[in-house]
Amino acid sequence: MKGAAIGHHEGNIVPAVQSDIAKVLLRLHAEVRRTVAGSDIDRAELLGKNRKGDRQRGFDVAADVAVRRLLEEEFGSGVIVSEESEDYRFGETAPAYRFIVDPVDGSDNWVRGLPLSSVAVAVLPADGSIALDQVVASLVGGLDEETPIVATRGEGAHRGAKRLQTSDTRRIADAFVSCELNHFAPTAPVGELFSTARAVRSYGCASRAIALVACGAIDAHIDVRSRLTPESFLAAAAILREAGGCVLDAQGNPLGDFEHLCQTTTIVATATEELASEIIDAIRGQRRVDQTRGR
Repeated sequence: MKGAAIGHHEGNIVPAVQSDIAKVLLRLHAEVRRTVAGSDIDRAELLGKNRKGDRQRGFDVAADVAVRRLLEEEFGSGVIVSEESEDYRFGETAPAYRFIVDPVDGSDNWVRGLPLSSVAVAVLPADGSIALDQVVASLVGGLDEETPIVATRGEGAHRGAKRLQTSDTRRIADAFVSCELNHFAPTAPVGELFSTARAVRSYGCASRAIALVACGAIDAHIDVRSRLTPESFLAAAAILREAGGCVLDAQGNPLGDFEHLCQTTTIVATATEELASEIIDAIRGQRRVDQTRGR
């Protein structure tokens, strides 16, 4: 793909080119998995802080280098926006794409040996803001899984040959709900939501949690801490929408544009619009949750 012209048609990426991007993302996932699992990498090695002020470990940097190397090999030019390093522009020609990257989402899980961490990459046009509507291709791949999830705009989300579809859950009482709880004391309305949901989980890895909604394994993921940044959710949110899901903020608004990775948001990512509406009303304390299960 390196050096190839990137085709456009009526403002959209040509499907054949999307397929080529998906193939590159699959190789990227495999390369990151090989890198972070290397026997010479000490998971506990602490190097300092990344651009957001979070702890940075040796495997974070190694994964970031692996992503940069592969994208440079496969694309003639581009811009890489990563959690672990400053924005990086490569190539001598005008870039067609910008890559929003979290080399290891769920780093603390990986340190502890927990099976909930991933590489997440969203591909956007080089120009414009960082926005969900701009994503043309995306990947979320577990570091403990051989087969990642890849989505291309308008062509669905797939894990291998299987096309993903969300559940049809519409009510909190029927829902498996994931919530990010790190550095967060649930409000009374959120606590009531927990007590009403069929089940509650907390994974500590936004990209994996949202991808689980896309797979139909859970029905919703919420993060109302106002701490979530684009590299952690953008790829997974694009995957969820391609699988038929709904992505809003905690006020019920579409996610806005982001200028950089230090901008934060809340998120309600659900299998259906009806479930999103009920969760948002519950979070805002505007409606007492119906605790009767069954559709």
